[in-house]
Amino acid sequence: MNTDDKEIFLEENEEDNEEFYDFRYNSLKKKGAIVSLIMIWLFCFIIFGVAGLHFLTADSDFSESENRVLAEFPRLSAATVADGSFMRDFETYLTDQFPFRDGIISLKTLTDRIVGKNEENGVYIGKNGYLFDSQTPLDKSFAKKLGKAVLEFKNKHQDLETAFLLVPNSSYVYSEYLPDYLETDDQRWLIRALHRQMEDDSILWPAAAKILKSNADDAQLYYKTDHHWTTRGAYLMFKETALSWGLEKDEKSIDKKFEFYEVSNTFEGTLASTSGVHDVRDTVEICVPKKSEGTYVVNLESSGEKTASLFFKEKLKNKNHYEVFLGGNYDKVIITTVSQSDRSLLLIKDSYANCMIPMLTPYFNKIVVIDPRYLTDSLDSIIKENDFTHMMYLYNANTLFEDSSLIPCLES
Repeated sequence: MNTDDKEIFLEENEEDNEEFYDFRYNSLKKKGAIVSLIMIWLFCFIIFGVAGLHFLTADSDFSESENRVLAEFPRLSAATVADGSFMRDFETYLTDQFPFRDGIISLKTLTDRIVGKNEENGVYIGKNGYLFDSQTPLDKSFAKKLGKAVLEFKNKHQDLETAFLLVPNSSYVYSEYLPDYLETDDQRWLIRALHRQMEDDSILWPAAAKILKSNADDAQLYYKTDHHWTTRGAYLMFKETALSWGLEKDEKSIDKKFEFYEVSNTFEGTLASTSGVHDVRDTVEICVPKKSEGTYVVNLESSGEKTASLFFKEKLKNKNHYEVFLGGNYDKVIITTVSQSDRSLLLIKDSYANCMIPMLTPYFNKIVVIDPRYLTDSLDSIIKENDFTHMMYLYNANTLFEDSSLIPCLES
């Protein structure tokens, strides 16, 4: 067909072509309208459906998966609306109480990992199944204030044999498993910097960073999914402290007195919950002094509960299996033992101490455990009421560097 024939053909079929294009246009327009309508209905379903679920579902007070208290519906008033606090708190409330929140977090984490992201909500996704908490830096002014408070307290109570056990994070001990790009502070030097603020030959400073690092290949010293050390890690430092205090003459003497039992192999800690990574399950062990049944009484003073065990196995039914140790955190716990020793211990601590406390019971006739974060009594009054011979501070570095309660506790 030559050029003239094409032009004649197009002119003859121009009316048919217009009808064809009108049909195509109307067809596409209808399809577009249908797609738009579907998207609008889907959007409305998501918005109003989720909103309906949100308001039909009862709010939760506590998140077991994240081990924290959830936000409550904020107080509505003219003042809170005017200063903007209502909207900020309401946004937090919606985030905390969002339906299917845990599943959405896990889905987001999976998506991020597919594209190579190795950090979720401040948790670093490391190698060999390890999850790492971000490190808290040591503030110089805080270090000076804490050092001063500890030294002044020691000067007031010079008769107490005092140990300061400061435990590094897993990111220091297992640094080889950190993501390749990540650079963290050397917590050994941060701990030494704090130590220099309270130089005193009468205060024992077990070399936790050095000892844990050098034994990291011999046993799992930290949980992979949680920020705590394991019972094996605590036992390692318990032996070091016991030998330094002269509680036993050698390691073999200590090892003969204790047995380890596995109580869980399905533990998923706070780092797994916060990050949404659920690839690994941790094993939880307890360390029990041999023939310890009936050898001590535990008084959880704030709740008025008394028990003959430091292990709360019913906590293994909950999300946080670490609460098998002591049942959680309390302001003051008084442990009275049948030990023939004339030693008694004041233990100032965070939750890292909970798995070590059973190891201490054969060596002290009384142990008073204080968590300054919850304490309302005066520490001096507690000392006056008890004839302590030993005192131990036991903290994780992150907790201590963030803690605002220890200094007032020592100064009260």
